[in-house]
Amino acid sequence: MNKKLRLHLLVNETAGNGRAKKILYQLVLLLINENIDFDIKKSTYAGQTIKLAQEYGSNIHNEGEVLIVIGGDGSLNEALNGIKRSSNPETPFAYLPAGTGNDFARAAKLSSDPKLLLLRLKKSLIPDKVDCGSFQIDGHLNQLYYFANSFGIGFDACVNHLSNISELKKILNKLDKGKLVYGLNILFGLRKQDTFNVEIKSGHQQWYYQKAFLVTTTNHPYLGGGIPLLPSARIDNHKIDTVVVEKFGLNKLVKLFINLLKDGSHIHDPQFHYIEAEEITVTVNKKEFAQVDGEEVKLNSFKLEFAVKQFNLFRY
Repeated sequence: MNKKLRLHLLVNETAGNGRAKKILYQLVLLLINENIDFDIKKSTYAGQTIKLAQEYGSNIHNEGEVLIVIGGDGSLNEALNGIKRSSNPETPFAYLPAGTGNDFARAAKLSSDPKLLLLRLKKSLIPDKVDCGSFQIDGHLNQLYYFANSFGIGFDACVNHLSNISELKKILNKLDKGKLVYGLNILFGLRKQDTFNVEIKSGHQQWYYQKAFLVTTTNHPYLGGGIPLLPSARIDNHKIDTVVVEKFGLNKLVKLFINLLKDGSHIHDPQFHYIEAEEITVTVNKKEFAQVDGEEVKLNSFKLEFAVKQFNLFRY
C-alpha cells in the first residue's frame, strides 16, 4: 500500500454537465487499483466549495496529503477563494479541469487525465507558484476576492450570461462540445451589448474611454472557452492585464474577432487597448453585466481595485 499519498477529492459533479462525475470515477478506479488512500467531498450548491476548501486549508495536514479539486473554472474559483480565506492561505492543491470552458487549465497547460496528475503527485509533492488576480470592491476594502481567469465587464460577461441561460449549452455539453455555445453567443452579444464609459488607473497614469464595449481584467490569454483575447498575458509574469475594446461598426467588429481567432493581430487595432501592471483600478459608473471566472456577477456599476497575487498549485 502506498503510505505516502493521501488524497482529498473535492468535486462538483454537475460541472461540464456531468463530465466531472466521469473524471471522478476514473480517478477513483486508479486510486483503488494503486491502493492509495482517499476520501471524497461533494459540492452540491453554489459557494459550498469555498466553505469546504477553507475548512481543508485551516486544518493541519501530514506530508503526502493533497487536495484535488475536480470541476470547472467556477469550482476552481471557489476553491482558490476558500484556501485564501483559510488560516493557511499558502496551502497547495491540485486541479482536474472538468468544466465547459476550462480556460485556466488551457493557460496552465493542465490535462483532465487523472493518470497524468497522479504521476505528477507520485513524482514530487513540491507545488508550483502561479499567478492569480485579486480585487477589492469600493466600500468593502476589508474583503479580498480572488480569480484564476478574469473579471469581465460588458461584452464577455454578456456572452457568458447568454451562454449560461442557453438550453443549447446543455445539449452541447452532453456531446462534449459545450464551449461552442460561447462562439454562437458572440453574435447575439454583439447586438445586445451597449457601450459605456470606463476609467482605468495604474500608478500615476490614467486612461478614460467613452465607448467601451468590453473591459476585462485577466490573468492569462483566454476567455470563453479558449478565445485568445490577449496572447501576451501569462500566469507567471506577476502582472495582470486590463483589456478595453471600444465599439465600432458591426463589419469592423466582426473583422476584429476574426483576427482575434486567426492570428492575434486584433491587438494592433486602434480600438483595442490593454494596460499591464501589478495594480489596476477600474471604474464603470453604468450598470453592466459582469463575470468572474465564468460566474455571473449581478448587473451593477463598479469601482474595483485589482492586484496580482500568487497561489500554490500542483501543475502536471
